[in-house]
Amino acid sequence: MNILEIKNISYSYSKNTPFEIKALDNVNLSIKKGSLTAVIGHTGSGKSTLIKMFNALLVPDFGSVLLNGEDINKDKLTQHNVRFKVGLCFQYPEYQLFEETVYKDIAYGPKNMKLSESEIDSRIRNIASFVGITPDMLKKSPFDLSGGEKRRVAIAGVMAMQPEVLVLDEPAAGLDPRGKNTILNLIKDYRVKTGATVIIVSHSMEDAADIADDIVVMNKGSVALHGDADEVFSHAGELVEMGLNVPCVTNIMLSLKKAGYDVNTNIYTMESARKELCRFVREGGAIG
Repeated sequence: MNILEIKNISYSYSKNTPFEIKALDNVNLSIKKGSLTAVIGHTGSGKSTLIKMFNALLVPDFGSVLLNGEDINKDKLTQHNVRFKVGLCFQYPEYQLFEETVYKDIAYGPKNMKLSESEIDSRIRNIASFVGITPDMLKKSPFDLSGGEKRRVAIAGVMAMQPEVLVLDEPAAGLDPRGKNTILNLIKDYRVKTGATVIIVSHSMEDAADIADDIVVMNKGSVALHGDADEVFSHAGELVEMGLNVPCVTNIMLSLKKAGYDVNTNIYTMESARKELCRFVREGGAIG
C-alpha cells in the first residue's frame, strides 16, 4: 500500500523571469507505507524541492501529491493539517532551535497541534528518552548542548508530533563518524518502533545502502532510478555518470569489469564484494 503518491509533478523557481529554473519535471513516484526510503542526487538534482512537496511547503505548478489517497493541496485546511502528518526536518535542524529550554523546543510542534498539556508532556519525555536526552538535559538551554545533542533535540521535536511520514533532509550532515552512526541508528530504530514511513535525503550512497530498503535517485529534476539497493546499484555506471559518489567497493568492481573480468557491479558492501570475488574465482576466473 502506498502512503504517498506523486503524480506528474513539475515545479519551477523564478517563474516567468529570465532566471526561471525548472527544478522538477513531470515527476511520478510512490512511497510505500512503512518503508524507509532514501532520496539521493547531486546538488541541483531536485531532491530538496521534491521533499518540500510532501507536506505542502511548496505547491507544484502541475500535478498532485496524494497522502493516503487525498490531495494535500485541495484547500488551505488540508495543507495546514498535512504538516502534522508529514513531519519535515531540514538540513542542520539545530540551527532552528530557538526556545529557552530543550523541553520547550521539543514541545513546539505538539503545542501547535492543540494537544493537552499532559499529552504534550508525555510525548516530550518519551521521545527525549528515545533519542538519548536525559531529564536533566530537558531543563537546559539547547545552546548549551553539543552539536550531536542539538541535532537529536531538533529531530525529537519533529518526532514528538508522531507524523505518519517522517522526512529528514541530510540528517547526518556535518557529523563525525560516531555522531553519524548514532543518528542513522536512531532513524532505523524509530521506524521499527513506530512503524512510521521514513524518508531521508542523502548524498551518500553508502548511507542509503546501509539504511534504506527503497532508493530513489534524482537527476536533472526527474526520477532516474527507483528500487531496492540491488536494483539501483546494478546501474552503478549510470550513477557515476550522474556525478554520484558510489561506494569505493563499487568503484573497484566497476574497474574490474572495465578491465575485462566478468564480475557483477551491483556491489556496495565489503561482504557482498567478498562473496562475488569468491564466486568469480570458484567458477574459474582469475584476477592478475
